[in-house]
Amino acid sequence: MQEIFDTGLSKIKQEIKSLLVHHGLFGSVTNVETAATEHAAACTTIDVIVKGRTAARSFDNAQIEACCLRVKGPVLVGITSMVDELSA
Repeated sequence: MQEIFDTGLSKIKQEIKSLLVHHGLFGSVTNVETAATEHAAACTTIDVIVKGRTAARSFDNAQIEACCLRVKGPVLVGITSMVDELSA
């Protein structure tokens, strides 16, 4: 299962970088994984930093694993909004 997660996360990062280039931007993409607790599922927060500005979104691990073939659905909407926020 870790391989599927890692592949999904890699595809998401590639998609973010591609969207940044499309907007003429260059930045760094980092992620922080949060372990599951009794009250919340495990999630990963993805941060995008461009010219000192930061945008972040959190996705649960199931959403990230669903992107192992192609970035789609709420993840794509989330990363698109992050890039739009940074390009404004």
